[in-house]
Amino acid sequence: MADVKLNVALFYRRLNVLIKSWKDANEPDVEKLQSTGGIILVAGNTDESNPYKKTGALQTFLLGYEFPSTLTFITHDSVTFLCSESKAKILAPLAKPPSDALGPDENLDIDVKVIVKPKDSAGSTSAMETVLSSMEEVVSKDQKIGRLLKDKYTGKFVDEWNAFLKSKGKEALVEEAADISPGVSVILATKDAQEREYTEVACQMAHKLMSVLCNQMTNLIETEKKITHEKLGDLIEGKLEDASVWKGAKYAPDFDNTYADLCYTPIIQSGGEYDLRTSAQSSTERLKDTGIILASLGVRYKSYCSNVSRTIMIDPHPTQEVNYKYLLELQKFALEAMKEGVAAKDFFSIVKSKVAADRAELELCLPKSFGFSLGIEFRDSFLTLTPKCSRFLKENMIFSLTLSFADIEDPFDSSKTYSLQLIDTVRVGKEASTILCDGLKELSHIAFFFNDKPSKSKNGKPQNAGKSTAVSPSKKSTSPRKGGAAVVTTSRKGRLRNDGKEVDNEATAKRKIHQKELAERRQEEGLSKYAEDDGTGKGSEVKQWKRFESFPRERDLPSAVASLRIIVDTNKRSFILPINGFAVPFHINTLKNVVKQEEGDYTVLRFMLVAPGQITGKKEDTPFEDPNATFIRGLTYRSTDNDHMAEVYKKVTDLKKAVLKREKDQAEKADVVDQDQLIEIKHRRPIKMLDISVRPSFDGKRQAGDVEIHSNGIRYQSTLRSDHRIDILFNNIKHIFFQPCDHELIVILHIHFKSPIFIGKKKTKDIQFFREASEATFDETGNRKRRRQNNGGDEDETEAEQEERRKRNELNKHFKSFADKIADASDGRLEVDMPFRELGFQGVPFRSSVLLQPTTECLVHLVEPPFLVVTLTEVEVAHLERIQYGLKNFDLVFVFKDFTRTPIHINTIPSGQIENVKEWIDSCDIPFSEGPVNLNWTAIMKTVTDDTYEFFKEGGWSFLNSQSDDEDEDGNSDDEDSAFEVSDDIYESSSDDSDSASDFDESASDSGGSSGSAEGTESGSEALDWSDQEKRAARADQNKKKGAAESSSKNKKGKKGRDPSDDDDSDVSIDSEEEAKKQKKKKAPARKR
Repeated sequence: MADVKLNVALFYRRLNVLIKSWKDANEPDVEKLQSTGGIILVAGNTDESNPYKKTGALQTFLLGYEFPSTLTFITHDSVTFLCSESKAKILAPLAKPPSDALGPDENLDIDVKVIVKPKDSAGSTSAMETVLSSMEEVVSKDQKIGRLLKDKYTGKFVDEWNAFLKSKGKEALVEEAADISPGVSVILATKDAQEREYTEVACQMAHKLMSVLCNQMTNLIETEKKITHEKLGDLIEGKLEDASVWKGAKYAPDFDNTYADLCYTPIIQSGGEYDLRTSAQSSTERLKDTGIILASLGVRYKSYCSNVSRTIMIDPHPTQEVNYKYLLELQKFALEAMKEGVAAKDFFSIVKSKVAADRAELELCLPKSFGFSLGIEFRDSFLTLTPKCSRFLKENMIFSLTLSFADIEDPFDSSKTYSLQLIDTVRVGKEASTILCDGLKELSHIAFFFNDKPSKSKNGKPQNAGKSTAVSPSKKSTSPRKGGAAVVTTSRKGRLRNDGKEVDNEATAKRKIHQKELAERRQEEGLSKYAEDDGTGKGSEVKQWKRFESFPRERDLPSAVASLRIIVDTNKRSFILPINGFAVPFHINTLKNVVKQEEGDYTVLRFMLVAPGQITGKKEDTPFEDPNATFIRGLTYRSTDNDHMAEVYKKVTDLKKAVLKREKDQAEKADVVDQDQLIEIKHRRPIKMLDISVRPSFDGKRQAGDVEIHSNGIRYQSTLRSDHRIDILFNNIKHIFFQPCDHELIVILHIHFKSPIFIGKKKTKDIQFFREASEATFDETGNRKRRRQNNGGDEDETEAEQEERRKRNELNKHFKSFADKIADASDGRLEVDMPFRELGFQGVPFRSSVLLQPTTECLVHLVEPPFLVVTLTEVEVAHLERIQYGLKNFDLVFVFKDFTRTPIHINTIPSGQIENVKEWIDSCDIPFSEGPVNLNWTAIMKTVTDDTYEFFKEGGWSFLNSQSDDEDEDGNSDDEDSAFEVSDDIYESSSDDSDSASDFDESASDSGGSSGSAEGTESGSEALDWSDQEKRAARADQNKKKGAAESSSKNKKGKKGRDPSDDDDSDVSIDSEEEAKKQKKKKAPARKR
């Protein structure tokens, strides 16, 4: 409390209000004060469990702060404080009243004494005897001592005071004291200008948090995320300290959110069980995504409280809307009836009579209290809006006006009930009361509609058939509904027509029947597999608390701590800070960050430590052994020894970086399995394939090497460096692919691992051995060059092509033979797979459009990194996205049976290939569905993993098919916006998945190549896209045969920026600078038009 500075003028003004009300009592409650000649307040230790006590409230009213372990004795002409020496220094300025403390017509002749209570026993007794003598002086005048009877304090100070009275035989002075609590309540109920300002700021902050709570709640419901009432309340409680929430807020000239606190943890209730009492607590039940949700919270700003409660309605019934509208009307009526001079019990009767006259069926649903006075105390029990309170309302009193209807029969289920509640903080006026901060209560603000199920009339026929219910007037729904009912209706005309090609209706019908069977099988498998789940949501990984130990014993501390300087011990990964003469060690993992600043001649170091409740990215997930313990969030040191402080800063930051790097490396190696030793063949030479290149390479540079087959695996050995060796065991090979060079510039032997391995410092799940097949080379400008320098005409060119074809066939035969030998050496554990080019289709799995080719067991892209390998037997379902009329392409998503894996996205597949893709997926016995938009798969998979059995119980993947079913049933339905939001990460690489891209992606980004090639640092011919090279070579040959005129005509079609999926000539290139200039001249007139 060293920085506390009291407002002396305010103290005397409010002391004058207290004594004036005390002397001139004209109310029954305050009249009780007249029989007393003194008021004693004995405050003990702060009670965190009950912060609202009248002793503290009266202290705050007079002083602006609460003073624990302090005795205050007030008479008509004196105020005596008994406290410690540190508090006495703060209270000392009160001894001299300022000249402008009171108005010109007011006079307050009062003596303020501050008595220091020493720590020694004799001095303490002497100080307390001074207070006792003042109390005995009051009693000698036949007057009683007044005290706040209900306040119970504990602590050393209180114990010493009670023991002192007992030793003097004066316990009766306190025990027989009069209870002045009602009188103090009346005095504190009327608020002055500053009190009203603080309360209004508290109300504005409460409404801001309520707005955040409503947005958070609706987002959770939209994304189908599950959260308990208690956790949601804690989440909103953390927002109070989030500076970003209050950024730009100007609730008061000196507004500072650090002066605010919550009156209570926000109360969230849903699911039909509602407790409308102020003592209610959020349960551990999950937040329901339908029905009525009640949310209440209160903010305390500079000790002054506010209260607000709102009702959130999800897909409400019309009768619920009617009842809520009446609740709004009732609040307007209550505000008009709540004015100066009206007794609290009369106000209650007026409001209740209004309900009895308008809606008699709701009279029994009214609460027993319509609110209470609030201020420094959250709830003043002596001033409530109940039929038993006879106290009168006065202008500038502040009340929490509580209107609610409890236990109304639920129109959706007669066995259940629901409640409505509306609470606002109001100020009593002469003619009517006003809400200090209004808003967020109109039906358009709190009603949200997600369900498109048509309501039924009394005759059982659905109303508004074929239409989708609109989303909330304030916000659209963008999420799937539980059980598969997506808020979407799409007309039949919105489907693609396969670019005018005729579809075999019989085959399509068979495919639909087969797909229905597959979907039912998946549903049955899901229910059976996850039937024993406990539904606690184990899909998300729970972070475990870790204990860090710096120095087990005190003697382990370095001897340098005696200097009481900041010391960094890199061996123990700790830093030692001097605190109050003690050397206190901190493990580096407790450090959030350290900041160095220069302030004049001083260098300042701020150590920010990790603590619960911090809103810093994902730190709210940081586990703690005891989150309720007291934490140090930061320590600040300053020194003129700038060099030492700079050295400390560097050591701490370097240590933090080293620890983070180590943790990152450990996390990266978490899924890497230690392989067995390769058993080399000793009795004969191993089968070997020479002069082979490998991807990924060790240092980003292309190297040639040899591949050998051994007893339990294969080995790659670089011919340039003996330490560049890769051992691959058969038991870690998941797939082995051979891709011939018939349509490519390289022949490939590709291996996909079960568990990733390290090649150099790169982790990868794929390794590829290849050799170039083309005799042609390319310079850096992409122009084709022949090694043959003579122009022998067409005959020589034909001979060269035949020679190249022969070499390609030899390469294919050589690689295929070697792949088969690997399979044979594995004793039947491996089978060589080969892509089917005729079934391939263009798509964008990562950054660029590539040819994706099915194999017997997989869908692959192997020509260039990043590679794609999707094991089809591991796919749960496939979903086709963006199936809409007029779109030239669509997207494909594979969801894996391991729901913790990120789904694979293949984007921008040409629409003309949709039927081929469907037939292929169906032939692989994979159920598929289709929809008009991209779905938020992150949110969907979170829902699945949180409670997998509940997901299948509610329909499983049927929600993906609901859109297509709606189209088949109603061909004339109007197009609607999708209930799913477009996924933000739809185009991100899924390199972490076991059957996804290899970690070449990292090297690709390093090299800056747009294609994601891992060879981006190599020479020009090696860094080029292989498929582009082949296309350019083929087109160049064709252009030479057909002549420059035909070449120019074709190049007009190759428009820059055209989608590569629109046609096969999208990659047409100009083969020389001279032709480029000709093309430019020919196209110029067209641009002028």
